[in-house]
Amino acid sequence: MTFTIGIRPTHATSPRPSRAIPDTLRHLRLCGWLLISLVAFGTIGFLIADQDHSLFHSFYLTLVVLTTVGMEPAEGNEKVVAVALMIGGIFTTLYAAGTLVSFIVDGQLAVYLSLKKLKKAISKLSGHYIVVGFGRMGRALCDELTEKGIPFVLIEGNADRVKMADAAGILVIHGNAHHEEVFEEAGIERARGLATCLPGDADNVYVTLTARGFSKELNIIARTEDEATHNKLIRAGADRVVCPPVLSAGKVMSMMVTPFVDHGEHCSVTDLSESIELFQIPVTEFPALIDVTLGEHHIRSRTGVTVVAVDRGEARDMNPSALFVPHRGDTLTLVGTPGGLAKMRTLYGQVSA
Repeated sequence: MTFTIGIRPTHATSPRPSRAIPDTLRHLRLCGWLLISLVAFGTIGFLIADQDHSLFHSFYLTLVVLTTVGMEPAEGNEKVVAVALMIGGIFTTLYAAGTLVSFIVDGQLAVYLSLKKLKKAISKLSGHYIVVGFGRMGRALCDELTEKGIPFVLIEGNADRVKMADAAGILVIHGNAHHEEVFEEAGIERARGLATCLPGDADNVYVTLTARGFSKELNIIARTEDEATHNKLIRAGADRVVCPPVLSAGKVMSMMVTPFVDHGEHCSVTDLSESIELFQIPVTEFPALIDVTLGEHHIRSRTGVTVVAVDRGEARDMNPSALFVPHRGDTLTLVGTPGGLAKMRTLYGQVSA
């Protein structure tokens, strides 16, 4: 798994957005049912009032009254039906007109159309990724995904950050990641991976549990500020756990040990055909390295990749020496280029003779 993000997001706990839109749509649907009820009442009423009327003629008289076109003077029981239709029609029309005007003037129509467009765009995605949180880490991740043209959906609960993401052209859902329906809107059943970048470890654990419940195949990357939460996130269903302080330390070390680093304003690696990245990979992907000292393989001189740490259970050996012996179950933290990692897979991807 490649970690190229120096990320950190914010969590949004604001309620689901545009609550007024469902309310307005409910009022409009109510108007529709009232109108249908009036038409049915009028048609049946005119049929009963004058049994000489046909069903169509009764329906016609109902529409004439409701549309205020006017009709021939009613007689007998027809007057009762006509009066009821007139009163009900006026109130229904005023109610519907007021609701529709409010829907348009308050800008809810534009929001509704925008949400429809968003849902349509998300429904077309498959094999995409989901990012939870648009703080510093989530924003950096979204920038990386956008730059590389990788399809993704952002979930953010803070209205201001939602506006920022929307202005950047990101498919963003305004909602609380604690709600399962938000993940359904993001198309989690069709997604390939998810990164939860919320600042609170408890929130990330909850999101991980919820997301894992949708799919056992989903690749879940979780952020944590405290290494002690690492195992909890793994048990919750995370495939990989990112701890920004640890990754930052590894990045700083790579800058110190790599001679071609530009220590400019942003202290970034520049002028390279391939950028330096951090990788966390189980040693089982390099069978030739298992139960053999690192020095015997001359990894750095042969591939350009440096082993900066080895995780063994809850213990971590930083900057292991050439005499260090990796065992099955260990996880290697590597610094190098994707090309160097490819060389490692070629050289150590199988047990050497």
